[in-house]
Amino acid sequence: MTDDVAIEVRHDELDDLRDRLLRTRWSPDWPSTGWAAGTEQTELRRLTAYWADGFDWHAQQQAINDLPWAVAMIDAIPVRYLRFDAERTGAVPLILTNGWPSTALELVELARRLAAPSRYGGDAADSFTVIVPALPGFPFSPQRATHEEQTHELWHRLMHDELGFERYGAHGGDLGAGITSRLAQAHPESVIGIHLLAVAAPTDVDDAALSARERAYVDEVKAWVAAEGGYQHEQQTRPLSLAPALSDSPTGLLAWIIEKYRAWSDSGGDLSSRFSDDFLLTQASLYWFTNSISTSFRPYWEFAAGLTTRVVRVDVPTAVAVFPRDLTRPPREWAERTYNVVRYTELPQGGHFAPHEEPDLLAADLHEFFHSLR
Repeated sequence: MTDDVAIEVRHDELDDLRDRLLRTRWSPDWPSTGWAAGTEQTELRRLTAYWADGFDWHAQQQAINDLPWAVAMIDAIPVRYLRFDAERTGAVPLILTNGWPSTALELVELARRLAAPSRYGGDAADSFTVIVPALPGFPFSPQRATHEEQTHELWHRLMHDELGFERYGAHGGDLGAGITSRLAQAHPESVIGIHLLAVAAPTDVDDAALSARERAYVDEVKAWVAAEGGYQHEQQTRPLSLAPALSDSPTGLLAWIIEKYRAWSDSGGDLSSRFSDDFLLTQASLYWFTNSISTSFRPYWEFAAGLTTRVVRVDVPTAVAVFPRDLTRPPREWAERTYNVVRYTELPQGGHFAPHEEPDLLAADLHEFFHSLR
């Protein structure tokens, strides 16, 4: 990609992808394990075959380019972002941030519901001007120049300095929740409130002072890390040992990504119940064509290496939305140890990819939270 807003994948890049997919060197089959040992091979072979023959990248590329993209140059770094203008004047500006292995595209349906609620049965008075920046090093935006730069500071400069919003709100999940938390901690004078799908752990807590719900939550997190956290450990400790394989093999890249979409969503074990083949392959294609899987690992390594600002205390009004199939479900009292929690909502369905899985539920919770702040 260039500094232009539009993306354009060349024919030779498409030919190279197809050739690599068709020449996949498949690992030997194991006795049937389903998804227990990782990505289920029959499903992976099916998706790989469709990616090579049948998937219409040109249609997806056109749909992506039809979105309201813009670019801001911040310290010579082009930060691409989507801007959905509110259907009324004087609306609250709101910045949305995704996590991994997502892209900015996963926030599009949520952004549309927030910017134009009347089109979805809501009230135009509740609309926001929504900004969806592409994370540095993820598809659409190049990586930050140094490890010391902080994404939340890029976001503040985008919202405040480039777009001229004196006051704005913010929402994030996964890595985006951490960025949103650091943004509020660093700039409480500008951030009206934040809405989170995950919370930072308190920096100092006495285990003896934990409530029963908090102790259960801590145990739940430990169990999740033991069962599901292998990817995180690898991306925090040896990302550059993993990255060449995923940058060289589109099938390997696809296997690494789709296992997360199935395991972390409210899919009931059926990947297709929440995500179409075209959606999954568009996400994988974006990581492939931008060669960004390696740079998308950087936030994990930087955090583990102590290069990322820690969240200590967030005093701006905070809402926490908990989806039942998300990675973890922090109780309110745990969140209150770090945040000024004024709203806590347990949603009836949905998982880690809530903006895509349940955009209506998430938009409603965001509307109610920010309406209360007005």
